[in-house]
Amino acid sequence: MAGKVDLTHGPVRGHLLRMLGPFSIAIIALLSAGIIDMIYLGNLTSETVPNMGVLAVAAVTVAHPLTFLGNSANIGLGAGTMSAVSRALGENNPERARRHGASAIFFAFMIMVVIVSLIMLVLPFVMPFFSKDSAVLEMASSYLIISLPGLVIISIASMSNNILRAGGEAFLPSTIMILGALINIALDPFLIFGWGPFPRMEVQGAALATLIGNCVAAAYGFYLVSRKRKAVDFKGMTIASFKRAAITIGSVGIPAAMTNIIVPVGTVVVVAIIGQKLTTNELAAFGISRQAEILSVGLLYALSACIGAITGQNGGAGQTDRVREAFKESYKIAFYWSTFMALVLAIFAGPISNLFINDENVAKAAIQYFYIVPITIFAYGFVFVSAAGLNALGRPKFGLIYTIIRSLILYIGLTYIGVTLDGLRGAFVGIAIANLISGFIAFGWTMRKVPMSAVKS
Repeated sequence: MAGKVDLTHGPVRGHLLRMLGPFSIAIIALLSAGIIDMIYLGNLTSETVPNMGVLAVAAVTVAHPLTFLGNSANIGLGAGTMSAVSRALGENNPERARRHGASAIFFAFMIMVVIVSLIMLVLPFVMPFFSKDSAVLEMASSYLIISLPGLVIISIASMSNNILRAGGEAFLPSTIMILGALINIALDPFLIFGWGPFPRMEVQGAALATLIGNCVAAAYGFYLVSRKRKAVDFKGMTIASFKRAAITIGSVGIPAAMTNIIVPVGTVVVVAIIGQKLTTNELAAFGISRQAEILSVGLLYALSACIGAITGQNGGAGQTDRVREAFKESYKIAFYWSTFMALVLAIFAGPISNLFINDENVAKAAIQYFYIVPITIFAYGFVFVSAAGLNALGRPKFGLIYTIIRSLILYIGLTYIGVTLDGLRGAFVGIAIANLISGFIAFGWTMRKVPMSAVKS
């Protein structure tokens, strides 16, 4: 497999940092597209709708968790692809790795068609739960009509990315995400505000810019794995080999998808709680807080993308001491980065909040987040870094358990209690406590109880 990097030798920290640099740029570029969407939408004005910016931000706050719900299946299937391909490479079987890669693209595409179809069927029935404001619901629905079908296209980009990362590459898979994000960002003002010959599409414009960027990224990613790196073998793929690969990928990918889906399920429920119990202004403020969180977790997402290749290859090669070291180094990076970002967000809380929205009351409500949640993000990072590293070992059940504890039990439960007792500020306190408890559970159980060996691919 051209481009493979052997991660079973050399300093583990060195491999992590080498991969982390390009992936961080790629993840931050990808997440920045959503942040810039929110900034543009929050500063929309209209002569007929005085609070247009607030409504648009509230609408995207409702829509994003539902889009993430569907895309989490892509992330989970990507983890299965990463696990299967990296373990095959660790076992020195590049032919099997290429067959696994080809099967992964086909398998993910089929799964996403089914998932997106189901979400769109139930959408009209669930939307009323997210807000009491009909204008917010109408805008959110118009966004989702465009963004949800795009998740099928994203599956190709996501699997291509994971196939390349499984071989230890950092630069090329990063360019897939960066290209899609740059196109999204470039198109945003033209489609949202109606610059030049383009119509003013507002919320729908943000969704369309994202869709176009994802289509280009998918085409480019497929070119990289099929032509440039020849990391997939469709000609050698038979029905029997597809079934074997689907079972291998699915054994990790389906539990990992369930694990990843749990996170947006928790967010969907929390958005519904806030939308029903609090005001539209507070719903918009919660949306701004989620974008601020993205600023602090960007590098941690990249870290979770890096650790899988290292644990997968070393676990496949039987080097359990290097697997354990990868977890230790990742936890250290998560702690140092999150502490740094917590300080930055606290210092610049006011300017950041005002950048996102043209409404002083919403910005003021959002500022509370910056002094409560960011200092606990390192613990949340422990949860998904642990899950990613263990997924690559073929042990997805642990990440599933960690995520259920954090997102379904603690996140929903403590946020509901917080909202009931102290409104939006109470919600932020509940989220912070959920991060700390779940993070220490993930750290302690992974380092003390979980086997560091890989399940055979």
